[in-house]
Amino acid sequence: MNCPNCGRELAEGEVCNCTENVVNTVPTEAPVENPAPAEAAPAPEQAPYTPPQENYYTPPVAPVPPQPNYYAAPPVVKARTDYPKDYKIKKKLVACILAVTLGPFGVHNFYLGNNNKAIAQLLVALIGSLFFGLGFLAAWVWATIEAVLIFIEKDDMDANGFKIMTFEESIAKAIKESNNEE
Repeated sequence: MNCPNCGRELAEGEVCNCTENVVNTVPTEAPVENPAPAEAAPAPEQAPYTPPQENYYTPPVAPVPPQPNYYAAPPVVKARTDYPKDYKIKKKLVACILAVTLGPFGVHNFYLGNNNKAIAQLLVALIGSLFFGLGFLAAWVWATIEAVLIFIEKDDMDANGFKIMTFEESIAKAIKESNNEE
C-alpha cells in the first residue's frame, strides 16, 4: 500500500510520518498591515429609462372632478331688460337721490326692492344711534357708498334682477312716448 500524501510504500499497519508533518504543519504568513484600498471599478453605463410598452396593463382610474377655482372672479350677471307688462321700472336718478337724502334709513333699498338690506340699514341707524350716534353715522356711510355704486352703474339692477333705468334712458323713453302720443 502506498501513502496517499507522499506516495511511499508502506507495510501493513505502518503509518507514514509525512501525514503527521502535514497535519501539524500550519503555513505561517507574514501579517499584512493596512493593505492599500482597492480602487473601485467604474460603474457600467446604464441604458436610459424607457416607459412600459402599450400592452402594459394599467388599472382603470376614476376621473377626478374639476375643483372650483376660489380665486376666480364671480361670474357677471347681466340685468334683465325683458320687463313684464305692468312692471314699474326703477330709475337710477331716483335711487341716487333717495340714497343721498334718506339713505341711513334704507329708503333707497326699499325703493329698489332690497327689503332685507333696507331693514338692516334702518335698524343700524335707529338702534345704533343709542350709542352716541355711531350707528347713524355707520348707516350714512353705508348709504353713501351704495349711492356711489348705483351712480357709477356698479349696481345696475333691482331686487328682481331687472335693469335700473339710467337718466339718459328715461329721457329717451319720455321722448319716444311723447312722439307716439302725437
